[in-house]
Amino acid sequence: MKIFWISWYQPTEDHRPLNFPPNEFILGWWCTGQRCSDDASTLCAMVIAEDETYAKIAVRQDWPEAEDWRFCDETKNTNLSDRFEINDWMKIRIEKFNNI
Repeated sequence: MKIFWISWYQPTEDHRPLNFPPNEFILGWWCTGQRCSDDASTLCAMVIAEDETYAKIAVRQDWPEAEDWRFCDETKNTNLSDRFEINDWMKIRIEKFNNI
């Protein structure tokens, strides 16, 4: 499995995933802002998947309205800057993935 850093616009009043925590392919997710034209939330996530297509499928399991993909880039590690707070459920998933 590969790691993808992915971002999209979430055009719903509530930007949270359908399930908490989201499906097991989502290592973490964050709301990073709003799109000015229609108040859609700007979300990003760290996703494990075989390829870009499966990364987007994983996102759509919990955010079915996801639209206007901003980027979907493969990354080599799970390191994040201080900008992205890691919650307890994320920490568990990231550590589990790193130990595979």
